Amino acid sequence: MSTTLAVVPDTTPAADEFAELEQRMSLVACGTHEGKTQACDSHQRKGPVLLRIASTGAVDALAMAICASEHPRSCTACVEKATEIIRIYNEGA
Repeated sequence: MSTTLAVVPDTTPAADEFAELEQRMSLVACGTHEGKTQACDSHQRKGPVLLRIASTGAVDALAMAICASEHPRSCTACVEKATEIIRIYNEGA
């Protein structure tokens, strides 16, 4: 008799919390306004990267990951978003 093991998704609270953090960070990076509840697809895909960079506290690197500018420095709005994302990370981690 052979047994087959099924892969069980990780549904631990920590995984759920990090997924929620990613969603919140993606929304901040995308831009928030009243009634907006989700980030665009592009910013949702950046969620894991934003989470990793936020964990380091590197505002400049995070702002560069958010900013679509080709300039060597991120715009002020993206620096503000990066600061907010790191604040969210520090509260949730």
